[in-house]
Amino acid sequence: MVDKRYREELDRLRFTDSDKRTLARALAGRAERRAPAAPGRRWSRTVAIAAALACILCLSVGAVVVSLPVVRDYFGNSAGYQQSAILLGESMTQNGWTMTLTDCAADDYTIYLGVTLTAPEGTVLDWADGYYFADWSSPTFPELNYGGAGTYTQIADGEAADNQVSFVFQSYYLPEEERLCGQEMEITLGKLYHNAGWNGGETYSYEKIYDCTETWHFRTTLNYPDHVIHLTPNLAVRTLDADAVITDVVISPLTVYVSIEGDGLKGHHDWVPKTASGDPACIENQEIILYTKDGTSIPLMGGMSGSGCSGGDLDHQEGCWLHLVRRPDAPLDMGDLASISICGVEIPLV
Repeated sequence: MVDKRYREELDRLRFTDSDKRTLARALAGRAERRAPAAPGRRWSRTVAIAAALACILCLSVGAVVVSLPVVRDYFGNSAGYQQSAILLGESMTQNGWTMTLTDCAADDYTIYLGVTLTAPEGTVLDWADGYYFADWSSPTFPELNYGGAGTYTQIADGEAADNQVSFVFQSYYLPEEERLCGQEMEITLGKLYHNAGWNGGETYSYEKIYDCTETWHFRTTLNYPDHVIHLTPNLAVRTLDADAVITDVVISPLTVYVSIEGDGLKGHHDWVPKTASGDPACIENQEIILYTKDGTSIPLMGGMSGSGCSGGDLDHQEGCWLHLVRRPDAPLDMGDLASISICGVEIPLV
């Protein structure tokens, strides 16, 4: 099936001089990031084109737009990336500007979405302070009627003075009854601009210079690999100066989710430490650490979006629990995990 797809794509390709230069730049960029080939090893033209197609060829009328997998370049082609990622290769062209969803690493709690915007030939997108979208949203799921919180980051694309800019969108979710896998996902992106001309007057703002006023709306099905460890250990734990039970542990390459329950947590807002802003620090201080098979520790402290608690001062709250979400800095190799420590309680994973 894959071979047939590539053959069909090759049959449809018609390379203009501009297309050849674009493809050559993409292949050269990949070559620079790889180790030198063994002496005597040569790449034929057919193999080179197939390699480029394998990295996503997004076709528009009369042109070939080469968009490499952005999330893969951001994290590296690691085992953790491969265990959580899918290639998308979905693109739309409007007034000569092509927006491409390249690839996606995802689970039920976290989505990293790669996006490349390609301007018309001859346009240079090299503003040193970066580019932004005036119109954007985190991916939403209309059938589930909820979205997530997130942000995005522009990343280097290997050639500053070209006609492409690439971004990684990071979105965080707390699933309810249904999983995100297999659901219809929507995302809106558009109105690219850069900041210039700092206004030192009363408004204290930058002037927005719009490079592109087009807006794209994508709808696609999110299907990601299911490399997940799900445990229900029901182990006693001491946290927030109270006795409780670890009831749920979910680990994927992108996220660690822990549920702790118990009547001892009732009213914990009254005695837990406070944050700098004076709010109860219910979910910040529980130490969660992963260990690899060689004993290396992987602390999980950042990216806690999706965490929450119940059992505080509100009368309508039911149950007493902590839901803790932690994220690693890079996708985890699930085959290399040995154990997880939650508030000092170690649980084997193998």
